[in-house]
Amino acid sequence: MEIAPEAVSAFTRSLGLADTSSVPPTFLVSLTLPDFGRFVRDPELGLDFAKVLHREQTFRFHRQPRVGDVVTCTPRIESIKTVAGNDLLTAVTRVATSEGEPIADVTMVLFVGGDES
Repeated sequence: MEIAPEAVSAFTRSLGLADTSSVPPTFLVSLTLPDFGRFVRDPELGLDFAKVLHREQTFRFHRQPRVGDVVTCTPRIESIKTVAGNDLLTAVTRVATSEGEPIADVTMVLFVGGDES
């Protein structure tokens, strides 16, 4: 998918920013969330979204994303830890150019509530 100027402009305006020429760091969420959503809805994972809270989001940039970049997003589960009967699922989505140059790793941590029994 392309980082289209119209999408960047709409995103920056929604944040109240005047400069629409550069890609805000958080714009990558709009690119990674669709692939991540399909990934975590996989029936084999068995994630119950009624028990999910978004806990944390971080970005590790390899370079600044640019308008016109054609990118791919590849999600993977980095870890699932059980703490006090609840799960913490950490997933990382690699954003790279279509040529394979890494742009960023977007990490999302989800809190998944355990059974109340």
